[in-house]
Amino acid sequence: MIGGIILAGGQGRRMGGLMKALLPIGGQFMIERVRDNMLPVCGSVTAVVASEDQAKLLSGLKLPCLIDAAPGQGPLAALHTAFEYNCYSALWVSACDMPFVSGKAAALLQHRMEESGSLAAVPEVNGRLHPLHAIYRAECLEQVERCLREGDYSMNGFLKRINYAKVPEEKFKAAGISFSFVDNINTPEQYEEAIIRKEV
Repeated sequence: MIGGIILAGGQGRRMGGLMKALLPIGGQFMIERVRDNMLPVCGSVTAVVASEDQAKLLSGLKLPCLIDAAPGQGPLAALHTAFEYNCYSALWVSACDMPFVSGKAAALLQHRMEESGSLAAVPEVNGRLHPLHAIYRAECLEQVERCLREGDYSMNGFLKRINYAKVPEEKFKAAGISFSFVDNINTPEQYEEAIIRKEV
């Protein structure tokens, strides 16, 4: 069994400073949609937030929260906090602003990681990697720490340091998985599109 981590500490600058985790889509907050899609394949799901104030905003959602030890330093620093408290052999990591995350995609990623003996499995869709809908073994903590010590806070910089399996979009297409699982919501326009797609 793997653990689920939702990265929810972003500042939402392009959304006018709104906490994207609490934007509603289809009668649920965005972070609730992510949590509910993760729970069937995860032993537990935990959010990593930037502050106690953010944790309080999520307190009524039956979603445990960890406070990011280095808020404002990006998703890799939040991932470090998740790994430090992790009790699973691997983590499915997702951003809170990805309302169409897919358990089927996560299962495919986990299978590919285990099959290849890699430390992680990352989807490559529409010509780019999506490290915020990926599976990481607990052993990744060492390289995460090394990146942060050396001042490299980028997810791509971290990926360059580990042996990971790149899962191309053809694999997801063959499994009947919509590529929307990697879509994230950064702007009001993208949010409006996500609402429409949910209602269709």
